[in-house]
Formats: sequence, C-alpha cells, structure tokens
Amino acid sequence: MSSGLFSFLAMMFRKSEKTIQRQQEEKDADARYLRQIGYTQELYRGFSPFMSFSFCFTTVNVLIGISLGFTYQMNIGGPGVAIWSWIIASFFTILIGFSLAEICSVYPSAGSVYHWSGMLTPLRYAPLASFICGWFNFFGNVTGDAAYASAFATMVNAVVILNGKSSLSTGEQVSIAIAITFVWTLINTLRIDKQGWINNVAAFFQISSLITIVIVLLVMAPERASAKDVFTSTYNGTGFSFGYVYCIGILSTLFICCGYEGILYIGLNA
Repeated sequence: MSSGLFSFLAMMFRKSEKTIQRQQEEKDADARYLRQIGYTQELYRGFSPFMSFSFCFTTVNVLIGISLGFTYQMNIGGPGVAIWSWIIASFFTILIGFSLAEICSVYPSAGSVYHWSGMLTPLRYAPLASFICGWFNFFGNVTGDAAYASAFATMVNAVVILNGKSSLSTGEQVSIAIAITFVWTLINTLRIDKQGWINNVAAFFQISSLITIVIVLLVMAPERASAKDVFTSTYNGTGFSFGYVYCIGILSTLFICCGYEGILYIGLNA
C-alpha cells in the first residue's frame, strides 16, 4: 500500500513539474513575441506602502459614506438602529477583511476576488464561479460609482442651499454627477504613481476633516444626547416591521463599509 501511495505521489509530482514547465514555456514565448514587436514585458510598480493605505482608505471613504448613510438610518429607525447597525456590521466586516487578507497572502494576484473564486473552487466549477463573481463585482462597482456620483451632486446642492440660494434642479444635479464621473475617468488614465499621490492628498484631507469634525462637535455642540438615547432610542419611520427597519439600517452600514478589497486589485503594483 505504501509503494502504491509513493507511486501516486511521484506521478502527481511529475504532472506538476510538467505543468510548471509548460507555463514557463508559454510565458517565455509571450516575452519573446513582445520583444519582437518592440515591447518589454514588465509591470510598473509605483505604489509605496502609504500609497496602498491611502488607496484603500479613500476607497472605503468613511467620512463621505457616513454623511450618505447615517442620515437615512436616523430617519427610518433612530439612533439606536444606527449605532447598533454600525457595531454589528463593522464586526462582521472586519472578519471578512481578515479572511480576504489571508487569501491575498496565499494568492497575491491582481485578479482579486474573481480570480480567488476560481482558485478556491473545485476545478470543474472554477470558470463558472469566476464568471459569476466577476460580473457581480463589475455591476457592484458600476452601481457604486453611480451612487457616489449622485451623492456628490447632492452634497453640492446642500452647499448651495446653505449659502442661501435655491435648490438645484434635478437636471443640474444629474449633470454634476455625469461631470464628476468624467473627472474620475480622467484620473484613472494617469500612471499608477500619479494616482498614488492623488490618493495621498485625498487621505490627508479625509483624516484631517474627520478629526476636525469630531473636535468641533465635542466643543461647539450646545447639548449632547445621553447614552440611553444613543443606544436604545428607536422608532419606525417606514411603516413596516421593526425587523425590516433594522435590516435596512445594517444595509446602509454595509454600503458605507464596502470597497475595502479595492487595494487587492492593485496588489502587484505595491
């Protein structure tokens, strides 16, 4: 029995060697072809560790995300729903982040989650798993960009109203959302190190703005809610069951906490 097991392991080892050799030959052939047409096979790595942090931090964008979702949570369920949604959803989000980080350490691929879904699935179902994950990820990114563009237009409208002017029309807000989407597109055409510096500046403004807001609220707020009001005060502003209200509250938090896997797509650039 031991000799049979040894033979089986030896056969699998030989197959693995042949597979690696074949992949290396294909890679060398691609490199030779690129040299023939005047290109060098290379991947420009221009991200420093802090740029990687800035990219992930600005992708999650906690400050803007809170301003988008927190008001909605307060309107539908009150402070109790908002605070417990954040506590519970953040805990499980961190667990998912730890899991993705461990997978990334094993498969450090720019393909990220849709590549991993194929690697972690039985070979028979790997193409289907990658196909489904890739398209869901694509649609999530598209809708997320649209949501943030719309939110940007809403914030511009809020600034206009705060300055004593009338609210912008729907058409004007849609135009602003489309314009900022084109600006983001132009930024994405820059070389990776240029995008890294832009993210560094954005991260600095977000961190400093967050600290400033916290300090101003603590110093300037005329009165503060009690701990009981913060953790237990709830109401139902939807007309549905309270369970539905709480699910909507958690969904708003999950929308804010999404995007932390974004750095994995450019893991090979760091």
